[in-house]
Amino acid sequence: MISIEEVIKEYKDDKKDSLDIDKLEHKYLSRKGYIAELFKGIKDIIPEKKSAYGQKLNELKQDIEEYVAKNKTQEIESNIEIYPINRLDMQSRLGGLSPISRLIFKIQDIFAGLGFSVAVGPELESEKYNFDMLNIPESHPARDVWDTIWVQNPAGIKSLLRTHTSPVQIHYMENNKPPIRIIAPGKVYRYEATDSTHETVFHQVEGLCLDDKASISTFKGVINYFFKELFQQDVKIRLRPSYFPFTEPSFEIDIWLEDKWLEIAGAGMVNRKVLENGGITDPNIQGFAFGFGVERLAMILYGIDDIRLIHSADIRFASQLGKIQL
Repeated sequence: MISIEEVIKEYKDDKKDSLDIDKLEHKYLSRKGYIAELFKGIKDIIPEKKSAYGQKLNELKQDIEEYVAKNKTQEIESNIEIYPINRLDMQSRLGGLSPISRLIFKIQDIFAGLGFSVAVGPELESEKYNFDMLNIPESHPARDVWDTIWVQNPAGIKSLLRTHTSPVQIHYMENNKPPIRIIAPGKVYRYEATDSTHETVFHQVEGLCLDDKASISTFKGVINYFFKELFQQDVKIRLRPSYFPFTEPSFEIDIWLEDKWLEIAGAGMVNRKVLENGGITDPNIQGFAFGFGVERLAMILYGIDDIRLIHSADIRFASQLGKIQL
């Protein structure tokens, strides 16, 4: 067995010859290296010399470890390329919520005052919940209008990034009994060309109210209160007949602002077939649903003329909007 004196001498020679640091580390500090071998040999040292021997061995081990660490650091530093950098503006600035998040929280607060709770659902949705359960069969032309982004898993099962937050209605009805009062804010996806008023990704707020008394008159009262609180003024509203597969009757909601009518949302009484798909079969239960785009409301409230600015991640744009109080 090699002696500690022989190891010390060999170690000094290796340092003098600048042995590769990784090879040196392996030679002395690995599980089968010299240091490990010397520690195993302590049992063969006579008792009166064990203490001095152990101290000497520990000092040698520490010296080798420090040498390896120092040389590895120098090796790393020698491989670092230094580039000139420009001085950055490091002034401390507080972050803030995006204009869309602020507006969604405001909308939630308003509807909370009317007894509505918040419901959420998956953004990656099945065809069943995004279309079929909402009375939009495969042959329905609405599917062409909402041609969206499809994904397929390794098993060949197709899903899609939801085109609206309406599927949350079905998920919620399947797990809750009336009375139901919910809003479902969230991100939605459409495969379409972008311009100043259209984006591929945007946010919607879906609303659902079901009980044995809900009517169009109830809906008008709810939506009137909402827009009055949101805009902090009386807002003139009109309902125009329209068509949606999941409501009957259906209507578009327009608001009178800045001397013109603005189309702001869609709504209607929930189609009986949709109620049944959600597990609600009681004929006395009825209600209304509505949905609107958050970005469209933000453009009105903040005076934004291009929807693409909202998701541009431009700190100058966001900081300007952060000064506006909702």
